[in-house]
Amino acid sequence: MLPSFCNQTVDRLRPATKTVRGSVVPDWENATSKEINGVSMQPASTSLSTDGRVLGISDRYTLFAPPIADIKAGDRIVFDGKTYEIDGDVRIQPSVLNLDHIEITLRRYNG
Repeated sequence: MLPSFCNQTVDRLRPATKTVRGSVVPDWENATSKEINGVSMQPASTSLSTDGRVLGISDRYTLFAPPIADIKAGDRIVFDGKTYEIDGDVRIQPSVLNLDHIEITLRRYNG
């Protein structure tokens, strides 16, 4: 269980699948959404791509969620109107202090 300050809500998007030229691919147009409560979105890093002008901005967050949250690699997370991709795998963090949780690195790129 995460501490009481983990009181934010995110939406988890999970794509349907479709077959394109014989390969099964994500179908984001028919994604399903699920609200996940009791989470904490923490800023991790941001960077700016430039060559004398702004080319793009990379934004990263760490999402802390309850261990029973239905989130897996390949999903997307919507927070504060912005959609983030999961970067890597969903990590389970057991705790001897009854603070078990999952930790997820998220990224968003504008550019």
